[in-house]
Amino acid sequence: MTEILMAVIVLLLAVIVLLLVRRRRADPTDLLGSAMAARNTEHARSAHAAHAGAPAAGGDALVQQVRSLMAQRKKVPAVKLWREATGVSLAEAVRAVDLIAAGGLPSPPAAGLPPTAQRLAGPDLMANASALKHQGRAIEAIKLVRQHTGLGLREAKNIVDGL
Repeated sequence: MTEILMAVIVLLLAVIVLLLVRRRRADPTDLLGSAMAARNTEHARSAHAAHAGAPAAGGDALVQQVRSLMAQRKKVPAVKLWREATGVSLAEAVRAVDLIAAGGLPSPPAAGLPPTAQRLAGPDLMANASALKHQGRAIEAIKLVRQHTGLGLREAKNIVDGL
C-alpha cells in the first residue's frame, strides 16, 4: 500500500513540475524569454536582408520609430506617424506599418502622383493646377486634382503644394 502511495505522490509531483514549466514558458512577463525571442527574430531578419541584398533593416529613423511604436502595440500612432512623414493614404500607411512590423521594409513613396493617379492625370491637368496655384487659387487647384484623379484631400494638397 505504501508503495502505491509513493508512486502516486511521485506522479503528482511530476505533473506539478510539468505544469509549472509550461506556465513559465507562456508567461508574458518573462522579460528574459521575450528579449531572447526578439533578439533571435531580429537576427533572422537581418540575416535574411543581408542574404537578399536588401539594405539592413533598421537603417531608417522613421522605420525605427514605427518599429518602436509597434513593439509597444501602438499601431494607430505608428500609422499616423507614417502618414505624416510620407503623405501616403491611410490604406498605404497601414500596409507599410504592417510590413515594417513583420520585419520588412516598404518601398519609399513615389514622388508626385501615385501610379494610379499618374495614369489618370495628364500634363494638361498638372499645368492647369499649377496655373491655378500660381494665381493664388490653391483650393481650386486641389479640387481640380481631386476631381480628375480620385485622390484624397491630403494627397491632392501635397501634390498641389509640390507644384
